[in-house]
Amino acid sequence: MFRTLAKKFLPNPLDWHLKRLAKRGGKRVLLGWNRGLGDIALGLYAIVARIRQFVPDAEITFVTRHSLIDGFSLLEGVKAIIDPRWKRGDAYAIDPAIKRGYDLVIERPSPTDWVTWQRGTLIPKLKWDKKHDLLYERFQLPPNCIGVQISAEIGFSSWRNWPHEKWQELFDRCTDRPILLFGVDTTVPFTHPNLIDLRGKTTLFELLSIIQHRVSTLILPDSGIASMVYYLNESFPIRLITFWADPMHGILKQNVPSPNPQLSHRPLIAQNKNLSTLTVDAVMSAFEKNVLPILLAGGQGTRLGVQGPKGLFEIAGKTLFQWFCDKLPKNCPLAIMTSPLNHEATVAYFQKHHFFNLDIHFFQQEMAQTLDEHKQPTGPLAPNGNGSVFRSFVKAGLADKFAKRGIDCVTIHYIDNLLGRPLDPKLLEGLEEVTIQCIQREKEDRSMGVLVEREGRFEIVEYTELDPTQEYPYAYSGGLGFDFAFFCKMGDVDLPLHWVQKSVNGQQVWVGEQFIFDCLKYAKKVRPVCVDRKTHYAPIKGRESVAKALNMLVKQ
Repeated sequence: MFRTLAKKFLPNPLDWHLKRLAKRGGKRVLLGWNRGLGDIALGLYAIVARIRQFVPDAEITFVTRHSLIDGFSLLEGVKAIIDPRWKRGDAYAIDPAIKRGYDLVIERPSPTDWVTWQRGTLIPKLKWDKKHDLLYERFQLPPNCIGVQISAEIGFSSWRNWPHEKWQELFDRCTDRPILLFGVDTTVPFTHPNLIDLRGKTTLFELLSIIQHRVSTLILPDSGIASMVYYLNESFPIRLITFWADPMHGILKQNVPSPNPQLSHRPLIAQNKNLSTLTVDAVMSAFEKNVLPILLAGGQGTRLGVQGPKGLFEIAGKTLFQWFCDKLPKNCPLAIMTSPLNHEATVAYFQKHHFFNLDIHFFQQEMAQTLDEHKQPTGPLAPNGNGSVFRSFVKAGLADKFAKRGIDCVTIHYIDNLLGRPLDPKLLEGLEEVTIQCIQREKEDRSMGVLVEREGRFEIVEYTELDPTQEYPYAYSGGLGFDFAFFCKMGDVDLPLHWVQKSVNGQQVWVGEQFIFDCLKYAKKVRPVCVDRKTHYAPIKGRESVAKALNMLVKQ
């Protein structure tokens, strides 16, 4: 009761100390920490950020126990000191000799109470030192493993743990892939034909190196390892499945995306705060999907001053093509829709750059007859809109090819979105037939389509067709996720034509275009997701938008 009242009516203790520190010109800060590993990302990262808001040149040091020292090295710009006497769960005090020379000493910081402002706002970013990259090699592990931590290993939080018999049942059903056991506690034995027990055999750095290079699916309780993996500021493909008795904890309570654009997170929440209600079937259904990103890149770069494909426009030393491809893991499949206007130049560019070590498949969208101002056919042809992606993909033979490779979902992205995430978990989680990615609509979005719900169905409506008396809270940002079977089925559907006036070869003409979002009327299950434009949407339509997009990129 007192704690609740104090939080409501008394000044924030951290802010109070920091204001006084800044006022007297101090900058050396010492903090003690003897609690959990996950709190380094979930709480102490925010405390460090808060200190730097008040004292930008602060020199921050933590005193901690030996088992946490590696975790603190992932906090950029801080130092850590080991007190060999400290043990987890024991009462502790910072040695008076260590305190000498510091301008502010905080023995027991309380992130739970002091930095609640960070939830839903601040994305922790743990810095990985590349010198640890190859640590996984000493274990000689096979690729494509399932990584598992059986227990949260928190003595007072047994409610975070899934029953051992269910773990064994899961292992019995996953006989086709190696399973790596992580953690420290080795008291419970498990059997599996390809089980590799690493419990108690890895440092934190070795564990994170193994996860980055040898694990494709990681199954964890709400634990410190889950937090460290989720907030590691590295780009690597991982399917993270987490178990939750209470979703008001850990990374779910933090409620921000991972800084890893290739991390796909599937949280499984138990009924009645009882993890024993979580079934093995539910876990099996959460395993990774085989994803095919499709990049829509049929346009020319005329408005950007580029002779040729728009994807060749350079920003911050890379083309738009390279920015997109660098977000994908090596050998990842990628389909690129070009047009007859830029196909040869696009393919030549990728050949020159060895396809950026990706498995790339090109296909061309269809061209349409244009009409003059009297709606009579004219000479030039023009691409017939992004809605042709379905038919063009199928006609190119890619539907059959990728069906044989086990692809079960597709994501759609536009070349001009600098922050597009080809493996965005927001598009994949809960995907049944179609997922639509939207952003909160602002004044600058007046020329974008909007999300509307009519008679229980979601639709995208072009801005030219909006009712000016109505408010529309969400704008369509271009990202789409599709079930692969539904996507291919749309190749047999004739989508309606929308007549759009455009300049083709310097001539104003009417072009009949198909819009990709017209497929929504054929879907039974459409799921909209709202994402943060600061992390997902930086369009480059013309020269006027380059500076803003670059500024958003720098802030990532």
